[in-house]
Amino acid sequence: MRLMNFSAKGSHEMMRPSTNRKNPMANPKDKSPENVPGPYYNDSTCLDCGLCPDLAPQIFRRQDEGGYTYVYHQPVTPEEIALAEEALQSCPTESIGNDGAG
Repeated sequence: MRLMNFSAKGSHEMMRPSTNRKNPMANPKDKSPENVPGPYYNDSTCLDCGLCPDLAPQIFRRQDEGGYTYVYHQPVTPEEIALAEEALQSCPTESIGNDGAG
């Protein structure tokens, strides 16, 4: 299940799904510099919500000074890959990418 992006239409309204995102996936040309080489990465749209390091702490690490998260270990085992994919699918800002590069 993929989570949708939400945006406030007004201070008194509910959060509603955002349907006008131009690039509905992470941008491989905008990878955070700390990402280790490999298929998974976080781009600069990461808001450091903490979801991916909570789901897969062996793969994602927070960069506290910069206020974002990056991939510090590429998943190798089927279990790690499943966790990375869960994080990718769950990311509220769609900041996690998998470009298939090995």
